[in-house]
Amino acid sequence: MIKKIFSYLLLIGSLGFSLPHALQAQCEFAADTIDPFDSTRLIISKPMPIGLLIPSLYETVDGPKIIEEAEVAFSFMEGDVDSINSFFLTIATPEYDFQKIEAGRNVIIAFEDTSAVQLLNYPDRGVFSKETNMRIYQHTCIVPIDVLYRMAAYDVLGIRIRYEGKKRTIMLNEDQQKALRQAVICASEAAGFSPLNP
Repeated sequence: MIKKIFSYLLLIGSLGFSLPHALQAQCEFAADTIDPFDSTRLIISKPMPIGLLIPSLYETVDGPKIIEEAEVAFSFMEGDVDSINSFFLTIATPEYDFQKIEAGRNVIIAFEDTSAVQLLNYPDRGVFSKETNMRIYQHTCIVPIDVLYRMAAYDVLGIRIRYEGKKRTIMLNEDQQKALRQAVICASEAAGFSPLNP
């Protein structure tokens, strides 16, 4: 079932990081579906850019193509067949060099209240993007319920990804912080949770 999230969220990388910086409309979803064969429910927020603009390895007549530093989406999956009932935070990041990320607590999110939480992520080897000439890595992390409540109550200031031998830190501006928090609240409420009133 995790592959369903991967297939939907691989769209993030194929979009070429072209989404605008403006806040997304409240409670817009990239998907809110129920599989007719196994009744798996999948809710995914619209991907949103985070971080800065960076030069890609794709050259144009005006120099390198400028892209988003990363994109993020928040999702929920519930299924009867394999007992999945989880929230996920997925970060798609373009990298200049081949990186390696194994399963483990390799993604850390920092909150406005000065706390930081490690999230368990799935391994990824990246996918080459012809739009950027870079590899796009998808960091899909399980979000426990206590972290869900924290993400709904406090803004996420930054996200750190620990590759083997390298750290990558992505800082969110104020609009991005509010957009991510809103996506968490929207996906939670669509899934039948009330993260602001646990």
